[in-house]
Order: sequence, then structure tokens, then C-alpha cells
Amino acid sequence: MTILAVICLGACNSTPPTNTPNKIDHLAIQSVIQLEPQDLFSAEQPLLKPDTFDQVLLALNTKSSIADINHLLYYLRAYSYFGPQKELTETQRRQLASQLVLLAQDTNINTNPRFQEQLAVTVYRYLNKDEYASSLTSLFPVLSRQLAHLQNSDITNINDIALWETLRTYGLLLNVARTKPEGELAKLLIEHRVDKPLLRFAASTNSIRNNNDWPRLNAYWALAMYRLTLPSSTDGSTTQQEQAIDDGIAKIATADVALRQQAAQDAFTLGYHVNTSAGKKLCEDNASLCRIPELTSVLPHRHDCSMTLFITHQDLSKSELEESCTKLTSQEFYFHQLLESQLQPTANDNSDALEVVVFKNWSQYNAYGQLFYDIRTNNGGMYLEGTPQKVGNQARFFAFRQWWIEPKFAIWNLNHEYVHYLDGRFVKYGKFGHFPDSMVWWSEGLAEYVSKGDENQKAFKVAHENFEKAPDLATIFATTYKDGLDRTYKWSYLAVRYLAEKHPADLVQLSQYLKGDYFTGYKDLLKALSAHQEDYHLWLTALLKQHPLPKEKTNSRLYKQDRYSYRDYLTPDHLVFGEQHKHY
Repeated sequence: MTILAVICLGACNSTPPTNTPNKIDHLAIQSVIQLEPQDLFSAEQPLLKPDTFDQVLLALNTKSSIADINHLLYYLRAYSYFGPQKELTETQRRQLASQLVLLAQDTNINTNPRFQEQLAVTVYRYLNKDEYASSLTSLFPVLSRQLAHLQNSDITNINDIALWETLRTYGLLLNVARTKPEGELAKLLIEHRVDKPLLRFAASTNSIRNNNDWPRLNAYWALAMYRLTLPSSTDGSTTQQEQAIDDGIAKIATADVALRQQAAQDAFTLGYHVNTSAGKKLCEDNASLCRIPELTSVLPHRHDCSMTLFITHQDLSKSELEESCTKLTSQEFYFHQLLESQLQPTANDNSDALEVVVFKNWSQYNAYGQLFYDIRTNNGGMYLEGTPQKVGNQARFFAFRQWWIEPKFAIWNLNHEYVHYLDGRFVKYGKFGHFPDSMVWWSEGLAEYVSKGDENQKAFKVAHENFEKAPDLATIFATTYKDGLDRTYKWSYLAVRYLAEKHPADLVQLSQYLKGDYFTGYKDLLKALSAHQEDYHLWLTALLKQHPLPKEKTNSRLYKQDRYSYRDYLTPDHLVFGEQHKHY
């Protein structure tokens, strides 16, 4: 039977969804089904358009062959990356959810591992926002049944991919929900107790497949996201709901440790502990379940750039180390030239050498930054000055490889964070927080200016788009970290650049006041500089004329999965991902 015939026969027994065409364009559907992945996953693909999307919704309703259904769902995956997904209406997403539920009622379909994979991906790519969270209500039982079915499935590549994607669906939905705990998505996930199927799965012996505990780690991670989604107490104490999750995980992990010892501890530590941001001390206090490995097993390498700078790292090559050292040392020269520091550190600063700790990606930084250095890692890296007055003080900054641009090489925020060290060592007296206020614009603006120089397209874009309501100099000088990323980084960059170009002597004087611990002089000079607002406005106007907004790129959209939403160590090493399992 031909594809068209199968589709037509199915259509006779179904009612098309509201607001979609009431008749299938068979040629369009055939074109979709015949597309190869390399042609489908492309911003230039003409079939990735709303009309074809609606046709695919209608064709799914016909319950054609399972092969055709999977082709159509793969089209939806490509559409979620390269199509105009942001233009889809709430109605279209609800219709899509309804189609998935209908398909999952058929046992011949819902036990097909390729369909199970596709359903899972479609859910987390399309139904992960508050506006259409209610569409998930009828899909929760589907996901729960699917997880239970895959738990007992044969160990094959396609079954394992389906299981992996199903677990990721829970975790990725919860990862979005936890950022808006008062939102509809968070409320719905908690109301429907999605922790229950995850806990049942994690407790099962089948959450370890072929002596590999990747399924249990993924369940732990999803449960960690659930815990972070739960309402927190006002005083920071653990709530009853949070404790219940902790206890449930601890019960599973305790039984696991009795059987698998260190392997079970590592699963708990990397799966649950670090993903709830529990930190070093709580791991040490819970040593029966949580394990901190030897530092050299994770960060085995050291490279000295100079007498005052060395890099501790996981996997940098010789050429990457040389490139990084060159970037840092050349930037250091410009910093001293800009502020006329005479290479003299501040008084009582014993930070003789900076350690740069470089992880292979954010996932590794997130886990081991907590366990080794007891730092918060929900950021793009950080600088810790320590106590510079203390003899033997070790200043460090933490960074990670920009894994998302590979095979190109760069270390994320490398130059920005290095300026913080130079600023603390050669400009600001005392340790971080010594001065009571008016320091965010200086710290972050200076780091942005020295690291980016005259090219900062993101700052120019923000200034163009907000020119009429641009903060004045006095407002920028008073910036705190609560004032948002634009004030903290973009507008602060522009203020520092203005001073560097129009009032360089005053910029140097500000640094001298900070170096001499003369905060009153620093604040008085800021007040005097605020009076140059009119000149600053004229300067900014001229600068933006030199840097007009670039034209919108056509056919360049790619709605990638948030690169911080998942963890590299949760992906099973044995899985084979071909052209039929594309992600971005």
C-alpha cells in the first residue's frame, strides 16, 4: 500500500483538529516524509513553515504507518530547531499535545522505541513554557507508562535512546520550571507529582542497565531539578516537601551503596548532590553517600605561564595553553598602561601568583567547582581573591572551555575574569567587598572594557535599543548586581569606555583613590564626573553612529537547546547517535 493510501484510509476514521486545514495536502506530506535529515535540519528548508506544520498535525491525526508517524515527528524536531517555532500559537501546541496523546493510546505505536524517543523530544521541545503548560496534563500518564515500559525493555541502542530521552524530558521540563517557581509549568509539575515515577524508576534494579548506572544518574538529576522547583522556605530551612525528596533519594542511594560502594556514591554525588547545589560541606557531612574524589583525578595538569600565573586544567593541549597564556599576558600589559599602575600591587597584597582553573565544560565546572572549591557554580565562571593580606593567599579564577564552538577553541570569560584579578591585585585595596558601594560598575565595566576593547557589539545593541531610556552616569555609578545584566555589564562598559576616551586622567585618579583606600575621594570624583552627563550623551550618540545595528541575518535562525540545561556526564558513552537522532 502506498503512503498516500495509508494516510487517506486513516483519515476516514478521524476528526481533524480545530484551526488546522480540514484536508490533507498529500504532496506536502509526501515531500516531508521523503526528506533526508541533512536537508530537513536546515534553516533554508522551505517546508519548515507554518502551513506545512499544520499539515503535519493533520496527518498525525490519521494514524498512518508507524514509519510515517516517526518521519512526521522527526519533521517536528527539525521545525523546533529551524522553523519559526516562536510564531506557533497556543492552540497549535495544544493540538500537537492532543495528537501525541491519541497516538500513544495505540499499543502498536506506543511500544515502538523510535516513537517513544520522538514523543519525548517533541514534549520537551514544544511544551516547556507556562503559556501552554496545561497541555502536559494528559501527557504525564503517557510519559509515566513509557518510562515503566522502557525500564523493562531489552538493552539495545534504540531502546536506550528512548529511555534516555524520556528521562531527559522530565529533567528538561523541570530545569525550565525551576527558574520560575511561581509559574504554571512549575505548579503543574508539582501538582502532578512527577517525582513519583522518577523515584520508582530510580529505586528499580533496572535503572542500572548492563552494569551501567546512567539511567539512575539521569533520574537523580531529574529529581534534583524537581527539588529545585519546589517552593522554598522564607528562612532558608529545608521544607517538608524538600526533605521528602532528600529522604527518598537517600533511601535509594543507601541501598545502592551497600551493593556497589564507591560507584553508588559517585552516582549520588554527580546525579543528585551537585545538581541541587548542595556544595562541599554537605557532601563531607554526608560522606556515607557523597564522595569527593582526589583533585588530581579531575584536574591532573598544571602549566606555568609565568612566575605569577599558572593554569590548572583538565584537558588543554599544548597549543591551547600557549594561546591562553599569550592572551592573558598581553592583556595584562594593556591594563597597566591604561591605569598607569607602575606594576605596583596594592599594600598588603600577598597574592603573588594567580591560579587559573580551567574545566573542559560547564558541566564539569558545575560539579567539581562545588566539590573541590566550595563555590556556587550557577554562573559563567568567577574570580575569588581570597584574603590578600594573608601570607600565602592563593587567588584563583575559574573558567571552562567554550565547548559549544568546537572545533574552535576559546575559554569562556578568560580575559574578563583575569581583569578582576589584576584589579584586585593592582588597584582595589583589601579583599572583595572592602568598599561599601559604587563598585559594580568599576569592577564589571573595567573587566568588559579591558577584555573586549573597542568591539562590544552586545553593548552597542543594548544602547541602540534603549537609547531613549539610557541610564545616566550617576545611575551607572550606583549600579548593584541586582540591577540586571545590562546595567552591570553593558552600560558599565560604556561608562568606563567614556572615561578612558574623554577623561583618562580621572580614570587613573579613581584607581589611585581605590589603591590608597581613600573611598571618600573616589566617591567625590564620581559625583564630579556625573556632571558630565551632557557630554556623555553626545559621546554615546557619536559612538552608536560609528557602530550601527547590523542588519538581521536571514535564514540564520537556530533555536538551540539551552547549553546549560543538561550535563555531559549524564549522556551514556555507549549510545550511537546517527542522522536520525539530531540535536543542537
